[in-house]
Amino acid sequence: KQTAEILTALKAYLHGQGDIDFVLHGGDMIGTLSDAGIVASATAFDWDVPVHLCLGNHDLDSPTAVERWLALAPGFFGDSGKPVYTVATEDCRIHVVPNHWCEEPYYWRDSLDAQFSTDQLTYLTEALDVEPNLPHIVQTHSPVFGVPEEQTGFVEPFHSPAPAFTAAFIELASRHPHLKCVLGAHNHINTHVVHDGVHFVTSSALVEVPFEFKILEVTPGAMAMSTVSLND
Repeated sequence: KQTAEILTALKAYLHGQGDIDFVLHGGDMIGTLSDAGIVASATAFDWDVPVHLCLGNHDLDSPTAVERWLALAPGFFGDSGKPVYTVATEDCRIHVVPNHWCEEPYYWRDSLDAQFSTDQLTYLTEALDVEPNLPHIVQTHSPVFGVPEEQTGFVEPFHSPAPAFTAAFIELASRHPHLKCVLGAHNHINTHVVHDGVHFVTSSALVEVPFEFKILEVTPGAMAMSTVSLND
C-alpha cells in the first residue's frame, strides 16, 4: 500500500511537470524475483512516459532472471529486447548496463563483487564512440565509488566496489571525454563524486524516507541535477 501511494505521488509530480521525457530506474525494482513481482512492476509503471530499468542484484536473484524480465516486462528495456541498451535523445546518449556479480552473467546469489564482462565493456566502448559530440551518461547498478568519508565520518570510503570495477570506468572516461556522468544505485544513499571531470552519482531509495528522486536536465552545453522529495 505504501509503495502504491509513493508511486501515485511520483506520477502526479511528473505529470505536473509536463516535460519529463522518461523515468530511469537504477535497479532493485523488486526485493525477490518472482513472475508475479515482475508483472506487478510492469503494471505499476505503465505510465504516459517510458520507464527504463537497469536491473539490480535483487532483480537478478535467479539464473533465469533476465529471460523472465524480458518476457514479462519488455517495455522496461525499450525496443532492445536486451538488458543492455542505449536511450538516444536529441541532447544526449544514456547507456544502461547492469553490472554482473559473479562469473554467471546477470545472476546474484550472495557475492557483491561488482564487475563488467568483456562483452559489456565492448558494448560500452562502441556505444561511447557514437555521437561523441553529445554528452554521454552511463547507468549501472553498483556505485563506482564508495560513500565519501565527508558523509560518514569514517576514515575511508564506505561500501566501495572492487577496485577493478572503478578502474574500468576511469579508463572508459579517459578514452571518452564526452562521458560526463555515471549513475548508480544499490547503496540507498545520495552521493556525488567528481573524478577527472566525470560526475559519479547515486541516489537514495524512493521507497525510503525522505522519498527522494533526481531530475536530470540536459541542454546544449549544460547538464543539471536536482533532488526532489515527495515527503510533503
